[in-house]
Amino acid sequence: MKNLLKYTYMLDIEGIEASIEALWNRYQEILNDKKSTWEELNEARAILYFIGYLYPEQIALESLKRRIKYIKPKINITSFLTAIDGKDRKILNKYSRNKNFQKLKRFYEVVKSVKNRMKNDYYLDEGRFNVIYDKKKPKGYF
Repeated sequence: MKNLLKYTYMLDIEGIEASIEALWNRYQEILNDKKSTWEELNEARAILYFIGYLYPEQIALESLKRRIKYIKPKINITSFLTAIDGKDRKILNKYSRNKNFQKLKRFYEVVKSVKNRMKNDYYLDEGRFNVIYDKKKPKGYF
């Protein structure tokens, strides 16, 4: 998680992708290990919360908001997100040679790919996580 924060601060797209994949792989490793401990399952829970909510919805979004103001000509965050999500050719063509726009666009696409990641018919394999977590949950723990 620390590396993901570092690379986000530096806006190092390759580092961001590698950090997300490392977290995802650790999460999957914990879920696939039949002998995962309660502590490890809570590590998986923290990873799920971090990559499924905290990072994309707060950290990455705030990072985009702070950086979008440096794009010239000016564009607001709503127009930026709408242009990319809606594939607005007019806006995308307008900024096609703007290196800052293109880097933020790529950053957003990487973050969005995590937000849309599915495995075993569940968002971020959460269904399988919940089954495993509930089986190993200590009695009286909620």
